[in-house]
Order: sequence, then structure tokens, then C-alpha cells
Amino acid sequence: MERSVPPSVRRELDRQESPEIHLVFLTLRHKMLPEPIRVVSDPADFLLGGNLYQGFEFEITLLSDAEEAPKARLTVQNVDRCIGDAVFNATEPARLDIEVIAGSQFDLSVTPRVPLGPSVERIYVARHLYLTDVEGDVLQLSGTIRSWDYTQESWPALRATQNRFPGLYWS
Repeated sequence: MERSVPPSVRRELDRQESPEIHLVFLTLRHKMLPEPIRVVSDPADFLLGGNLYQGFEFEITLLSDAEEAPKARLTVQNVDRCIGDAVFNATEPARLDIEVIAGSQFDLSVTPRVPLGPSVERIYVARHLYLTDVEGDVLQLSGTIRSWDYTQESWPALRATQNRFPGLYWS
């Protein structure tokens, strides 16, 4: 699952110092949550697409583009015991969307931060991911971000058997 990241952006992301800040917007969904949790990798809040993303610093790696199914790592500070309790009591993985947007596309002089124009250019987008293998302690929580592994699906997914498609089989 190859992602299209322009070479200039990749160089900026790999530099130790850069004049451009790249913001990671996360949307976390789970059936036990009344509404999605939206956070951004900045201390300030941001308004994007009509949704408020709360400023919350976290560490994340972007999805791998190796031969195996794409995966990444997410680490957050365990600032509130209810975060850890909710994650560990969940019976199924949470869903996750990732978007990376350059900070220069926002008006940084207002709170919450708002886009400068009617639309923003997303540098990197990964949707429909799962947060799995969550572990943690009193200081931090970390988990693996995975996409659906299509190599594990049977092919063909649907077989034309006589019971399923009786019209194909004439006696």
C-alpha cells in the first residue's frame, strides 16, 4: 500500500530541523465512545473541516510501506487514568484516521487555529486503521496502528457454488 508523499515533503520530514511544522491530526472512533476523539500533535486546538481537534502531544510513526501489511506506532502520555481504563476494557480495536497537514496552512495567531483558505492540502492521509496491541503503564500508553491485511483474505472471496447460485446449475 504505497503512499504518495512528495520528495520535498519527505526531505522536510526527515530533517532534524525544519522551518515548516507538520501537524498530525488523529480521529479515534470506537463504539464505546459517544463521539469520535479528535486530537492534533500541537499544544493548541485546531479547527478543521468543522471539527475541533484538541491539542494533545503524542508520538507517532507513519505507516510502513514494506512487503508486509502496513503498520505504525502510537504513544501517548497516560495523563488520565480513564484513558487507560477505556483502552484496556475495550473488546475490539478502535478505528483511527491519520492526516498530516503543514502548519503554514493555518492562521496561528488565533485560538483555535483555523485554515487560511477554504481548503487545506493534506500531505499524508491514512484512513480506516485499527489500534491494536495496546500496552501501558502509569506513564504512557502505546499501541500498534494497522491497516486491513488483504493478503489474509481468501480468494476468491465468494465462490459460485450450487447452493449459493442455483440458477447457474441446470439439471
